[in-house]
Amino acid sequence: MGKKILLVEDEKNIILGVRTCLDAVGYQVDVVEDGEDALQYINREQPDLILLDLLLPKVDGFEVLRILKGNASTSKIPVIVLTAKAGEEYRQRAQELGADAYMTKPFRPQELWDKLKQFLPEEGDR
Repeated sequence: MGKKILLVEDEKNIILGVRTCLDAVGYQVDVVEDGEDALQYINREQPDLILLDLLLPKVDGFEVLRILKGNASTSKIPVIVLTAKAGEEYRQRAQELGADAYMTKPFRPQELWDKLKQFLPEEGDR
């Protein structure tokens, strides 16, 4: 089984698109739809990488990022923010909180694969 990626997203069409895109290149994709569930999952499962939306129910993506990067047991997990928020202030805040990369929706599958290869190189080289 491929590397485990957690997708934290509440939009069904994005979930379907990302899962389809990543399944095609051998990644194992798990999905949670709010920040609270994301934090519980991450502490339990320790995924290899996290794709994190910012606009989430219960606990927003900024808070999830702050908690993850502030915790020694989860701070090294790469986090790619995947959001509709294209403004520079959102990108800057995410980077200040420790995001490893920032992508805006909509995106092409190749863009996502290329970004993942930076953090999980052996999977995306198929």
